[in-house]
Amino acid sequence: EALREVALDLEEGADIVMVKPGMPYLDIVRRRFVGVATLFVGAAVLFAACGGGSGGEKVPVRPASVPANAPFIDQEGLRFKPNVLTAKVGQVAYFANSDSAIHTVTINSTNESGTMKPGAIFQWTPAEAGTFKITCDFHPAMKATITVTG
Repeated sequence: EALREVALDLEEGADIVMVKPGMPYLDIVRRRFVGVATLFVGAAVLFAACGGGSGGEKVPVRPASVPANAPFIDQEGLRFKPNVLTAKVGQVAYFANSDSAIHTVTINSTNESGTMKPGAIFQWTPAEAGTFKITCDFHPAMKATITVTG
């Protein structure tokens, strides 16, 4: 059968829908609604499968050079991840820059790492117990806390 084009006036302009000659207007609208609804349901399924929404923090990717059980903070998305960490006196804590921006590891107002380029890893060994505030000189909103125990 031959198909013809029908313009449906929607709020944001006209869409072209291919219909059969003699097709009732209600069928045209119903087909259009089903197509749009299918698109939205598909997008919602894809969004959920990709982990979108507020389902929790993404686990930082630990570089191969960082020991599996070592305290580790990643700088990614202009955030320290995780932003709370515990370590022991004398235990090496690792900081990785997985961002495309440069960062620092500034501990209690002292820049310990210097400028960290993307991909850099910094090691810090606490000499005493206490609570240490971690910031980035370039991005003051980046904050973390490391609690070091004896």
